[in-house]
Amino acid sequence: MSSLHRNFDIIGTRTRWYILSLVLILPGIISLIVWGLPVGIDFKGGTMQELHFTGTAPGIDQVRTELAGTKINGLGVQSSSGNDLIIRFPITDNGQARDAGNKILAQVKKDHPGATETSFQSIGGSVASSTTTKAAEAVVITSIAIIFFIAWSFGSVPKPASSWRFGVTAILALAHDILFMVGAFSLIGHFFPGVEVDSLFITAVLTILGFSTNDTIVVFDRIRENLRRSPGRSFAEIANSSLNQTLARSLNTSMTVLIVLITLLVLGGPSIRNFILALTLGVAIGTYSSIFNASPLLVSWQEFADRRAEKTAAAAKKK
Repeated sequence: MSSLHRNFDIIGTRTRWYILSLVLILPGIISLIVWGLPVGIDFKGGTMQELHFTGTAPGIDQVRTELAGTKINGLGVQSSSGNDLIIRFPITDNGQARDAGNKILAQVKKDHPGATETSFQSIGGSVASSTTTKAAEAVVITSIAIIFFIAWSFGSVPKPASSWRFGVTAILALAHDILFMVGAFSLIGHFFPGVEVDSLFITAVLTILGFSTNDTIVVFDRIRENLRRSPGRSFAEIANSSLNQTLARSLNTSMTVLIVLITLLVLGGPSIRNFILALTLGVAIGTYSSIFNASPLLVSWQEFADRRAEKTAAAAKKK
């Protein structure tokens, strides 16, 4: 297997990986444009009410039919763990939301006398707007911090390589991961209404930023070591050797994490399913991008900088 890894020309075939990356994120981008992002009440405001039923919970369609008489617009019903159902509606005013919740519970009790309310959460529009702003700020600040951290950590990288290129290319790979995750949730959420972007999704995104950066830094660190050991080799050759040397470690680490996440996705409760789904998608795409995007982008940028330096030197000689 190690022989196969040494012969795996990732850098030489990087155009294929760039095309594959575009193929992976393009459907999600189109979905975002056409259908938008299915955001939860954390980001758009609204109310979520959880009801518990004695015995087996009624079907979702049955409850939707029963609640038609409440005349509350935008009602959504989804299953939860055990014998619980979650009712969502877009009312953000606390008083009106509480009245609507009482009306829903009273209507459900007519056909299911043992039904009880186990939780009630209402988020106003201003709170939702603040949550959205803070989530965006968290992602941006984290990304900027990663650039500076990597640039500082790789300050000793041999010339002509630049520590700032290491930081920026890592963030470009992370941007690819985030775009994929957001686009995937747009697609999945359109066909499966229970899948929404909430505050836990942002937690998953920030977790993936750290996980993917760790994977990328392992490869970058090996590139730095090999640049010192083999100063006569081309940057592309060194990057490709470094990728092959760390490939097994990256794949093995990610596979162990994915096994746990997939188990939780299948066996875990509905309350954490969207969070686990986001982590699963993020780990998978983060592993891909740290291998097939970050280092190839670094090589492409380095070769562009080398060509530019050669043209500048040639122009200076002519003068």
